[in-house]
Amino acid sequence: MIFRDYKDFFGTSIYLSGPNGCDYPYIRKRFEIEKKVKKATLYFSALGFAEIYMNGKKITENKFITPHTMYNKQQPNEFIINPNAFDDAYFNDELGYSIAVNEFDVTSFITEGANAFGVILSGGWYMPGYDCMYCNYRNFGRPKTAFRIVLEFADGSTADVTNEMGCTSYESFIIRGSVFREIVDERKEIADFSNPDFDDSCWNRVIASEQPANSKFYLNECPPDKIVKYLIPKLIKETETEKIYALSENTVGYPIIKTENSVNDEIKIIYGEEITEDNDLEVYHTYKQYSTATTDGRKEHHVRFTWYGFRYFSVSTTGDLKGVSCDRVAVIHADVKNTSEFWCNLSEVNYLYDTYILTQLENYHCGLPCDCPQIEKRGYTGDGQLIMPLGISLFDSKKLYEKWLNDISDVQDRKSGFVHNTAPVYVSCAGGPGGWSVAIINAPYFFYKQFGEKEVLERFYPQMLKFVEFIDDESVDSLVTIHKRKAHCLGDWSGPYKPYLPEPFANTCMIIEAFNRLIEVSKILGHEENVDKINALIEKFRKGVDAKYFDATTGDYCGNEQGSNAFAIIAGLGDERTLINLKNHYAEYKGFDTGIFGTKYLPQVLFENDFGDVAMGLYTSDNEASFKRWMQAGETTLRESWLTTRSHSHPMFGAPVMWLFGYVLGIRQKEGSVAYDKVLINPKKISALTDVSGSLLTPKGRIKVDYTKTGDKTEFTVIIPANCECEFNYDGMAVSLKEGENKFVI
Repeated sequence: MIFRDYKDFFGTSIYLSGPNGCDYPYIRKRFEIEKKVKKATLYFSALGFAEIYMNGKKITENKFITPHTMYNKQQPNEFIINPNAFDDAYFNDELGYSIAVNEFDVTSFITEGANAFGVILSGGWYMPGYDCMYCNYRNFGRPKTAFRIVLEFADGSTADVTNEMGCTSYESFIIRGSVFREIVDERKEIADFSNPDFDDSCWNRVIASEQPANSKFYLNECPPDKIVKYLIPKLIKETETEKIYALSENTVGYPIIKTENSVNDEIKIIYGEEITEDNDLEVYHTYKQYSTATTDGRKEHHVRFTWYGFRYFSVSTTGDLKGVSCDRVAVIHADVKNTSEFWCNLSEVNYLYDTYILTQLENYHCGLPCDCPQIEKRGYTGDGQLIMPLGISLFDSKKLYEKWLNDISDVQDRKSGFVHNTAPVYVSCAGGPGGWSVAIINAPYFFYKQFGEKEVLERFYPQMLKFVEFIDDESVDSLVTIHKRKAHCLGDWSGPYKPYLPEPFANTCMIIEAFNRLIEVSKILGHEENVDKINALIEKFRKGVDAKYFDATTGDYCGNEQGSNAFAIIAGLGDERTLINLKNHYAEYKGFDTGIFGTKYLPQVLFENDFGDVAMGLYTSDNEASFKRWMQAGETTLRESWLTTRSHSHPMFGAPVMWLFGYVLGIRQKEGSVAYDKVLINPKKISALTDVSGSLLTPKGRIKVDYTKTGDKTEFTVIIPANCECEFNYDGMAVSLKEGENKFVI
């Protein structure tokens, strides 16, 4: 990512907002072109969400336009209402601030003579308003925009169209526009406001805003949000006051409501993820999501500046309900596609893969791997780094994660080394240093391993070391916790049963794992001088865990429940009994009793130690906390927790999907490999599997593995791309694979 000066993008242009009292304005600029234009390039920034127009035409169908970043420093002011905030130290943090600038080729929109450029601004993440569940918010300020059009003429000369003079503004049709809720009055929409001959003589002057201080600017290459498909809803209930519709899957986006000659009526849509036995919306699972539109006679009505998470929705109107209908729902997420394949003979395992893919796609928005599409919509560092290895290997998501890495960099306090629990920051979000803040180490490391770009490690290395200082300073009794900075310190979040694993135990084990990665990074970058210090901290933390949580009589940690022995083994702790006890316990228990991190670690440790049948038993379990129960309940996206159902769309429990590729298909990088230059195909023997097929699109090309068991024979087909050194190993047979198709029977 290359940062550039503000003037490189915008020249003499400045940030503009609507006049006082007008938070969601139209802004327009009329200008003349006297020569033939060879090329016209628009540089555009919206602090908030936007639609952009030229000469009466929308420039792009991309949604929201601007990725969510740490735009600028916030100050406690009238825009900040958060009575439950528990970390006001945030306002004293020295963070990073970044703004993504969009570039558009607008040559086809320009004409000789009179032209006009127009913007509609909504709050987006810059002024998000109250979130749906907690009624808290911390706004960055009022929405604003900067734009510049660079003209290259046919005669070789150039010119700029800048916005520091001649722009006018008017109140738009948006009554309330935020990432959480949209209320509009269609009667106030001005369809032709960007036409050159539009009369704006009664419009107001815009307000000039200062350039955000200390903000860095970079060219936006992040995949934009788009309408990716349409779903057909089914009317399941109609009363005198509302119509209730259902979809075949949980989704994210908005319904398109149809009316005939509806004028001055208010249409209200409420969005939810559950219904009652009577086919009414279950109130809690609406999460207070709704939108309203006052009609102006148009035939279709939908939101334009946000998205909702739902499977069911109700429609009501102050007009004639019989004239209201809905025949399609727009599905919106970032323009990211699944590039992987997986199938096997076990339906529960296929369900997990398919459901994770849908959940993950529906949680890519505004340059973030979001936690959920309906309640918080934030880039939690815990959820994000947990499943980042999947996100960057199963999807064409490199540019999205490259952008999110910058967000993680921005949310570290340069003074203390503390890393916030969301990137960008949304204060009052809970997390822990071992599962959340540790993204400052894990996320760049995962990116490097996938793509082989050492520059990412070089950029983050000083911040990683600063985080080590923070952890050392915050630890108590040789255990990782948070005690100086006021913050909720979570451990293995969202397990099915209380009491959960002790937070210091889980955090310390995960910090040890990350610090071992940091030692590897130090050696890669030639900074061996830091290795001894990091190793010393690791040993201190190991002793702290052993002193408090290890039972020397059994070899267990924390009673060998909720994956505790797996946490310990990941951290290099325990003795020969620790692993055997883990295997025996889950061979008998036959299911997950873990939170989001333990659900990743538990099958990982079992697979790595050749207990494949026990590991697969976790995936196929029919315990009350199981993927099979979700499948039987008809869930099409992953829940936030095993037993309770606050959110029906959280990708974090999809973490064990990575072992379907790493140990079922057996596609793994060898130690020391980056960007899949050295690959091991090593499927684990699993009795229940008879047919398996899948592939990964790696930086070297697609790797595909198929195998079928018949009696005591297994027939393999493995396809390897060029420039990839690959070894196959199964049941004691080892062979080097050639480029292209490899077939053999074992």
